[in-house]
Amino acid sequence: MSEHPHAPRDLGRWLIALYVAFVVEHAYGAARYGTPVRLVGLLPLGLLLVLALELLARHARTGSRLALSTGAIVVAVAFVGLAGLVEGGFNHALKLAFHVVGMPDDRLRQVFGGLNFAVPDDVVFEGIGTATLGLAAPVAWRLARLLRSARLPDSNAPVRRAGVAVLVAAGALLGAYVTEPLGHAGLITLAVLGAALGFALTAVSKVVGQAGRTSRIVHCNGMRVPLKW
Repeated sequence: MSEHPHAPRDLGRWLIALYVAFVVEHAYGAARYGTPVRLVGLLPLGLLLVLALELLARHARTGSRLALSTGAIVVAVAFVGLAGLVEGGFNHALKLAFHVVGMPDDRLRQVFGGLNFAVPDDVVFEGIGTATLGLAAPVAWRLARLLRSARLPDSNAPVRRAGVAVLVAAGALLGAYVTEPLGHAGLITLAVLGAALGFALTAVSKVVGQAGRTSRIVHCNGMRVPLKW
């Protein structure tokens, strides 16, 4: 599959949209609930956005697989995993769903508790927060398409094994959360971020190719001969 020349740029636009929603939600929440601690994560995620955009731009200019692989891990973990699944999915969409079906506020605080916990009583705040989950979907879709278009016939087995190991660890954390979901929001966060990292590593293993192996076309007696080493 050939890579569309505008694919990295399209992914970058969706990343910016996701980050803007993340900033608006946290700034509004900090003012609405008097919790300035919500603003702490804006700068780190902003720096990761700049890094991801630069890596995607470098890949678009030079075709660098290292830039694409590194950028893919940043996007998968920080934006799809943290901003999308954890913040938008767990902290807002799932909390709102449990609230709608009648879960008591005390129980909500146990399950979703933390410094930034808020009873879902503000439509604007919960709506913007849930929107980050929706915006993470096209980010993940475009990232997957970009990686698929750049994949090599060979895969890097060590990277793939690392991805599978991280996925298993994420599954164990998720199991620990499910068996005793009493305020262990950190477990679900680690599980989701671990899963995002695992999927990213597994996908990237198809981009970077086998370690120590590369290919070159040479001409021998008028014939094109592929060499690998």
